[in-house]
Amino acid sequence: MAICGASYGGYAALMGAVRRPDLYRCAVSIAGVSDLAAMLAFEREDGEDSPAYQYWVRTIGHPERDAEKLRLASPRRCAEAIKAPVLLIHGLEDQVVPMEQSRLMAQALRAAGKPVEHLEMKDVGHRGWTPETLRQIVERSAGFIAAQF
Repeated sequence: MAICGASYGGYAALMGAVRRPDLYRCAVSIAGVSDLAAMLAFEREDGEDSPAYQYWVRTIGHPERDAEKLRLASPRRCAEAIKAPVLLIHGLEDQVVPMEQSRLMAQALRAAGKPVEHLEMKDVGHRGWTPETLRQIVERSAGFIAAQF
């Protein structure tokens, strides 16, 4: 079985590979979060009173009080548990989930000696993809998944 998702689904695909390493033959994360503490720091850049930051704190936890919980729920911090090859796809113009999230995950997987492919797409944001961009993402994901079976 393979696991693939975009945005929150990308995070879920990575955590699925962490939590159930023997279940998945591969994982594809498209614009997914890999490090919750880093994502909180990104959202805090607009101020601790910003609605986005407050939402993240309410939803996943406080960066200081819940640091260990956030670490355990961050695929980047658990990369050594992943057994399946991983494909990371991220748009360079993503303003919702910073592209750094996929870069951090790729670095963690490589440091853990895990197979990873990392595709950065020019002129691509988090949503509103053109039909051509969507086609490229689907074809690359499907090809990666097919190669694992």
